[in-house]
Amino acid sequence: MKILLVGNPNCGKTTLFNALTGAHERVSNRAGVTVDHSERKMRGADAVIVDLPGIYSLNPHSMDEQIASEAIAAHKPDLIVNIVDATNLQRNLFLTTQLMELGVPQVVALNMMDEAKKLGLEVDASQLERTLCLPVIPIVAKTGDGLSALKRTIFSTHKCPSPFCKGCSATARYRCLERVGAPNKARVSVLDRVLTHRWLGFPIFFAIMGLVFYLTFGSVGAYLSEGAKKLGELLCEWVRSLMFSSPYWLSGLIVDGIFNGVTGVLTFLPQIALLFGFLSLLEDSGYLARIAFIMDAPMRRLGLDGKAFVPLLMGFGCTVPAALATRTLGSRRERGLTLLMLPFLPCSAKLPVFALISSCFFKERSWLVILALYAMGIAVAVLTAMFFGGKRRSEPFLMELPPYRRPTFRNTWMQISVRTGHFLYRAGTIILIMSAVLWALMHFSVQFAYTDQTQSSLLGAIGTLIAPAFSPLGFGFWQAAVALIVGLIAKEAVLSSLLLFYGGSLAAIQAAFTPLSAFCFLTFVLLYPPCFASVITIHRERRSRLSTAFALLFWPIVAYAVCLLISLLAR
Repeated sequence: MKILLVGNPNCGKTTLFNALTGAHERVSNRAGVTVDHSERKMRGADAVIVDLPGIYSLNPHSMDEQIASEAIAAHKPDLIVNIVDATNLQRNLFLTTQLMELGVPQVVALNMMDEAKKLGLEVDASQLERTLCLPVIPIVAKTGDGLSALKRTIFSTHKCPSPFCKGCSATARYRCLERVGAPNKARVSVLDRVLTHRWLGFPIFFAIMGLVFYLTFGSVGAYLSEGAKKLGELLCEWVRSLMFSSPYWLSGLIVDGIFNGVTGVLTFLPQIALLFGFLSLLEDSGYLARIAFIMDAPMRRLGLDGKAFVPLLMGFGCTVPAALATRTLGSRRERGLTLLMLPFLPCSAKLPVFALISSCFFKERSWLVILALYAMGIAVAVLTAMFFGGKRRSEPFLMELPPYRRPTFRNTWMQISVRTGHFLYRAGTIILIMSAVLWALMHFSVQFAYTDQTQSSLLGAIGTLIAPAFSPLGFGFWQAAVALIVGLIAKEAVLSSLLLFYGGSLAAIQAAFTPLSAFCFLTFVLLYPPCFASVITIHRERRSRLSTAFALLFWPIVAYAVCLLISLLAR
């Protein structure tokens, strides 16, 4: 049995999907989180549940809505579970009336009944069931209330529903729905008037993000990171003591090659966890959706709308899901422009590089340097949009603001654990393998003979050929050049490579760079092409080899030009 979960954006589809299947798909208090369909077996039953992106109607206006519409036709489901937001009944039921015309058995899951009660909305499920001639089950997906009744109804015998108002226009459908259920209440609060104010919204946003950066990199995060660093050093020394009698090359490979590289990256795991925790709190509360709303005016000047700000904001976490989130945008041109801007925004994989080098050269002001790098990435992305964006948008921007909700510890912890788990997986696989390979290349000459002279090693020879290209930027030595090349596989590898090349010594890194060359190096890491997985995802979303080839030339040229400009101006 195949069951499709269909409903408006932010109505609780993925929450219900997780409850029915035991999955841990991402949920959040904003529209557009689900941009592709997820499929999983239902717990304790012979049925497959498919979670689709949110749609307002069967007439798609964006890529994610098109995916949902095509999936409904392609999957040929045995049953559709239509999730309806009880606090926005009439608007949600518009899709219900369209689904009734497909000739597929349907069950209406009336979700968020607890929020409807808080708003003073009296929704009569029995009356709604009689009017639509469909099973209507009141539920609260996040707490599990009503799920037992929903499961019993799902496995009952269902007939195909009769069309409610077949062939009617949108206006006629809404007129038909006026007699269904309770009217919707406007959810405009004093808080909304402040946070989305034309002039107050921006300084409040910058103040909140400034506080987040200070706590993450300047106080709490720095303290936790220092503790993780000491723990990593103790672990390395313990492993070195265990291998005291081992051959030099073996202890060097395991301790200097693998452990120094991996633990050096893991030192900054607390800061990454803190950043994702703060962003999860802002997202679950409903504030991030308000940011997209207030950003519509400046984004419109770039040829985009406020919706484009959401994938751009996700780019600060990881470029891959951010690229997938561009499916919520209405036109191919907007998606292409947003994908071109995304790599200029610093993802979480770049944070360890920023944190280590800035702490070496700028000490207690390192958080200001990191904030400046973030501002620079945003500025370059904006300039890119201004150059390629074309005419300003004249179409009106319509967006549904989600209700304010109290963030739950469970969801926040799940977001942190998923993100940090992904980071740990990369550290335990890609970084570990790259550290071992780089150590081997650094200790074998071109003739494949073991050597302690890294300059004459195979890796040193490769780096020496590349390094002169970076001399005008201030870091024309082979260690920096090779670290940047390795960073194309995974940005965390930039840090592990530097620690490996300099024997884990921060003093050696400080001797190799000057404050100016260190800042230029960080700027290049910020702006040059993203990791291999991100490039592949962007190519798949853009669906054009020519566009991908152009982007792969554009990103490093911009990175080089900005670094050269900084170097020349500073000198």
